[in-house]
Amino acid sequence: MAWPTAEDKPSYGCSLFRQEKPPTLQILAFETAKNMSRLVSLYKSLTDEEFFKLRNGPVRSPGVAFLNSTDETYLLGLACKEKLEDLNQIASVVSRLSKSCVDEELTRFEIAYQSMKQGIIDISNLDFNSRNAGKIIEKMEKYENATALLYASLLGLNELESSEKKMQRLKENDSPRNLWDKTNMVYINEKISFQGKQVRHFKQVSLWNKTFDKSVVLMARIICIVYVRICVVFGPFVPSLVSTTTGNRRPCRRLYVLHSKAFNMKIYPKTDCCVFVKEDDNKQKASDSGPNPILKASRMKRGAACFMSSESEGLGFILSGVTVTNNANQRLIQSAPPNTVGAAGLTFRYADIIIMAETYFYLTTIITDAARKHLFEMLPINLKKTLRGKLRSHWYKGEREGQGLAEGWKEALEEIIGWLAPVAHDTLRWQQERNLEQQKLDARPTVLLFQTLHFADLEKTEAAIVEVLVGLSCIYRYEKRREANGVGYKERQVSTRR
Repeated sequence: MAWPTAEDKPSYGCSLFRQEKPPTLQILAFETAKNMSRLVSLYKSLTDEEFFKLRNGPVRSPGVAFLNSTDETYLLGLACKEKLEDLNQIASVVSRLSKSCVDEELTRFEIAYQSMKQGIIDISNLDFNSRNAGKIIEKMEKYENATALLYASLLGLNELESSEKKMQRLKENDSPRNLWDKTNMVYINEKISFQGKQVRHFKQVSLWNKTFDKSVVLMARIICIVYVRICVVFGPFVPSLVSTTTGNRRPCRRLYVLHSKAFNMKIYPKTDCCVFVKEDDNKQKASDSGPNPILKASRMKRGAACFMSSESEGLGFILSGVTVTNNANQRLIQSAPPNTVGAAGLTFRYADIIIMAETYFYLTTIITDAARKHLFEMLPINLKKTLRGKLRSHWYKGEREGQGLAEGWKEALEEIIGWLAPVAHDTLRWQQERNLEQQKLDARPTVLLFQTLHFADLEKTEAAIVEVLVGLSCIYRYEKRREANGVGYKERQVSTRR
């Protein structure tokens, strides 16, 4: 179910007959709650603790280091750009909502936001950790929860009303279960009455009954505070961001969104550096990629395998691109270099292949021929050719090797999948979190695009996938041969004992 947008706002008639009470959000409460949730999530992701986790977690993860880059400045620049694009998306929704505000200052939010990004307005008085900001966040979370309950109540009421209509049709058709229908009709009517009261209650306490002014002023303040926080946290890594330490810009007279008493960002006052600075930052040189974890597997004796399909390659396959249904992060998505998985349009296709290979690797049962064929058909044409060539080059080696080769591949695959699979899982998580049709009111995106396969080096990613598939083939071939020879081996043991 797609959420209604701010462009679907109800008409309030001409100015001569405008209502005395200011207009309320009503059906737009759901879109507003969703964007409030995104804004709260963005706010919480910029705390000192979360930024520390980002630098010491995803930025340094083995999969990101090998496939994407070990250049921390580059990766944090991507993270900064993604957060700014998320914030701009939220700000655009608030700008549309602000057109229905009564307060003229709020109707000019879009102008104020653009002026702030251009450095025209002084932003040195906004405090990320202020008590006022904390209270606003608590209010928005309260409204999010109430609106989510309203949505669930409306769905329940809709189901009950559908059941009532079915009962009415049975009654009109003189169903032999009239007594049963009558009893159930009473029960359903009671449920509808109770559910209706819940809906009316949640409409009162949720964003449904809140004015455009109240909703916009809450979100606008946090939007400006989040923007300043992004400039503070990522400033040492992205020099193009607006400086937050100079206070000689034109002040704003009376703008709700920029009202705050203090500015207490955690910054070194003399050096303008972020509080989190690695000891070896000055010693580390930027590199395009990390150490090669596949070397161990590539040095192994690779065995023969039968992962090839007997059928022809056919027409190949259609490259699957980034299919996010909303407009978030489009500029960042389109900025992937030509040698990346994202530029080739294979981000989600390769993520599916890797996750499927991971599943097969950890299966305790034998991989079926149909499963292997399905996995092979998911590969693009060039990867099919590469895989076939690699399998043929090692075909006879596997005949001479035995259990030791399969066990060696198990160790190698466990290492490769250990750093490759998390990137694939993050890829699908990123897609689900930003898919407009799958978003919930309490959706809280946590995965950033640089953690996915989108910016991964295409050649390295395909090499890792081929390694995994060759290893699975070797394991499959040995395990299947052992299963086929199991009965004969037991019989030979019995005869030897005799």
